[in-house]
Amino acid sequence: MPGGLSERVRIARFLCIFLMMFVHVQPGIAGNVYDRDAGFFDIVYFVLSRLLGLSSVSLLSIVSGYFVVASLSKSGVARLALSKARTLVVPLLSWNLLMLALLAIYGAVSGKWHDMPEISVTGMADALLALTKWPVDVPLWFLRDLFVCCLLSPLLCIGLRRLPAVTILLLVAYTVFGEDLLILQRPQLLLFFGLGMWLRIAGTDAQAIDRMAWALTAGLVVMAAVFLTIRVERILLSEMDQTLRLVLDTLLRITMAGGFWVLTAVTRHSALATVCIRLEPFAFFLFCSHAILFNFGGIVLRRFFGNYGSDLFPITFFSLPLVAVACAVVGLHAIAGSRTLLFLFNAGHGVPPLTRKKADREQTTMTKRMAASRER
Repeated sequence: MPGGLSERVRIARFLCIFLMMFVHVQPGIAGNVYDRDAGFFDIVYFVLSRLLGLSSVSLLSIVSGYFVVASLSKSGVARLALSKARTLVVPLLSWNLLMLALLAIYGAVSGKWHDMPEISVTGMADALLALTKWPVDVPLWFLRDLFVCCLLSPLLCIGLRRLPAVTILLLVAYTVFGEDLLILQRPQLLLFFGLGMWLRIAGTDAQAIDRMAWALTAGLVVMAAVFLTIRVERILLSEMDQTLRLVLDTLLRITMAGGFWVLTAVTRHSALATVCIRLEPFAFFLFCSHAILFNFGGIVLRRFFGNYGSDLFPITFFSLPLVAVACAVVGLHAIAGSRTLLFLFNAGHGVPPLTRKKADREQTTMTKRMAASRER
């Protein structure tokens, strides 16, 4: 992959996961937070959580589909399935087990057991593997759905090579009507994953992808205006016609994917890009861990700053994602010496050096070893 494209993917990975975290900052109140008159913070909250946060995974899905084509060609179906089981299913199970243990400890200490799943075979299967419902570590449904998409990738590959238009239309139909089939928790994910595969199979070059992204960004302006109007007018999406809601949501997510991709190009040589690239190796650990921190850390912070609607709640809302990044960096370095823990909680990936000097020393050592190996 060209260096520029690789850097943009790394920027997108961290940026999308960071923005997604705003969705999971718990408001601490019963009822719908969108069923209120929209003040300044209400609009900010809506933009960061509903527009940017919920839509950020669409680009990650497209990127995953784009890369799986090469993995499928190189590794074959069986090896791809085994690889994705190690990097997706193992962390899905490990983090959910950790969350379940923490919920049990919290319940024993506080007497509050309402977040515990049903103690049954189906209840535990859902809690740990998200078979039919959200897991206890809710964001990890994405790993479950992504694994299913990878299992379906051979069929998608055949369809997109032979009948691309028909395959895309079938994916659109599944997005609108497939929620009750329980194949995926979010049927839209398969559509975005398939679009990523199509971009790779069709041999679409980087310039063409950028042109598509800019066109989608123009559409994003319209979709953002539609959703902001919905918020200001206090129209609840949950009470909309289901088909209309899905169509609007899918259009928002696909245009947001284009907007995020354009953003990676605009910011590639900026300080923001440098930060994203440096923190990208921690993105997976951050994705898996942040909901646990938000669940228990939010309990403490809301005691000091109140629930949604309090004048001080923005402190909780803006600080928790930043705290989560710091905890991910510290936490991943804390387990860096254990291959078992890295396998269970970070998909087997290693930990980047804390400082640039250390990274340079390690790169120099590796280069010398490679040179010595060639001489032998």
